[in-house]
Amino acid sequence: MISVGRREATPLRRADGLRSLARSWLPTAFGTSLLSWEIPLVVAVVARMAGGEPAMAVLGVGLSVLFVVNSPALALAPLVVAELDARGTRMLARHSLVIGALGCAVMAGMALVPGLSAVVPAVLGLPDGLAPGFRTCLLSFATAPLAVAVRRYLHGRLIHGDVTRPIAVATTARIAVTVGAAAALWRSGAPSAATGGVALSCGAWAEAAVLAGAVRGLARPHAGGGTATGRSPLVQHFRLTTSVLLNMSPALLATIAITRSGEAAASLVVWPALYGLMSLGAVPLSDVESVGAAFLSRGGDPRTLLRFTAALAGCLAVIFALAALTPFAHWYVADFSGVPRGPADLGLRWLLVLGAAPALWAIRGRFRAVFIAGGAVDMLPRAAVVHVAGLLALGASLPFTSLPGVACASIAIVGALLVEVAFLRAASRRLPGR
Repeated sequence: MISVGRREATPLRRADGLRSLARSWLPTAFGTSLLSWEIPLVVAVVARMAGGEPAMAVLGVGLSVLFVVNSPALALAPLVVAELDARGTRMLARHSLVIGALGCAVMAGMALVPGLSAVVPAVLGLPDGLAPGFRTCLLSFATAPLAVAVRRYLHGRLIHGDVTRPIAVATTARIAVTVGAAAALWRSGAPSAATGGVALSCGAWAEAAVLAGAVRGLARPHAGGGTATGRSPLVQHFRLTTSVLLNMSPALLATIAITRSGEAAASLVVWPALYGLMSLGAVPLSDVESVGAAFLSRGGDPRTLLRFTAALAGCLAVIFALAALTPFAHWYVADFSGVPRGPADLGLRWLLVLGAAPALWAIRGRFRAVFIAGGAVDMLPRAAVVHVAGLLALGASLPFTSLPGVACASIAIVGALLVEVAFLRAASRRLPGR
């Protein structure tokens, strides 16, 4: 048995452990399952606006940039789970606000600073005609990083306290606000390039507000209540951020690969819809590592987490295979998302490859939970390096083939996940007690 936590652990029976793990994870999964529909719904609205096709392309690229910028904010939930007992709420809350404010400055800078606003589209390989809309899209996301930082800090508080039901309630409110904002912007005649970013930002702030109310009922640990990790919160946060960054970076790196591959224009149009469909399975797994680490720290059996992960991965693999091989995928991409027939047909030919990603996310989340709970967070940056190296190698080489951009992106994302999972599996065998 490995050492899995710094809090006093009381062993759980197998059945009780599985129920405890499921009870903690299901509200986060329900909430994030709703959240995974957020982007597809916004894409569907944007596709139906004036100038919808180029707006879909810049929204997809803008989201890929936002995902990377938001990585430090997204890493706050596992940081809070790992450090709250030792650091207390006040210090971690201040840290979260600073992280969010820096993210806002980066998004606004890329849209408004003259030199930077010209360099970023060039680096991404965007056609000249899309550059103005892309800058508008970035500016529409300017407040989102702060909202994400607040909500992930609050997620960590709730997961640490094993009170996760409010997460589902808050996400429901978020979806309602996002869809309402998108519909209002559509009817008002707002610029299509800004509609997605403004609507998604409104939803994130609504979720943060609901979570803030839920956290008020929790006990507030004070600094010194637990054993510190021996590293500063900045060091621990950096390690966790590198882990989250590789969750977010595939979208950006894949976009760059698409712009340099065959059939780039059609691939850019269909890619947001395909990535949104993949997210329906991947986003609900966002807190597997945080919930799994908290479960192990409470005395949960690592074998229970292994069985739980195997069931998740198997179900996701079957669901996505059925989706790719039935009319559902065509309805989602062409009818619901509004992708034109040519780009839609191109994307659907490669959906089965991309559909392997959610199952690999589940497996990766289990390994991360083991490392976080075991105090071996330093392994996560190493895995990040392996993942990014694999992604860069595939993303740089595949465009030289005759494959279309959407195929290059799908293969690169799945291949990098396979390399990282293999690395984490080998590293986990060296943990104490294994």
